[in-house]
Amino acid sequence: MPEALDVTCPCCSSLLKVDPETGAIVWVEQKKAPAKDFDDLVNRVHSQKSQLDEKFARSVEQTKNAKQILEKKFEEARRRAELDPTGRPPSPFDNE
Repeated sequence: MPEALDVTCPCCSSLLKVDPETGAIVWVEQKKAPAKDFDDLVNRVHSQKSQLDEKFARSVEQTKNAKQILEKKFEEARRRAELDPTGRPPSPFDNE
């Protein structure tokens, strides 16, 4: 059995071990990314923090609105139930 071929990926510079009989990749050694500057990392964390704060504020607003909508739906259902106390709620199986 011939030994695996070493091929360097032109896109990401990873080292690929290729089986010559099947053409399948049997092993990948990815090239390590260079060390990043600490200031760049701190700036990225600060920008992500502001994005997360915005997303959180939007979710809080949606939750407040959802609560109001559910309260309105409940009050409408209660009002309809008071108008017709003998009626029963619709069953999902009634339409069958």
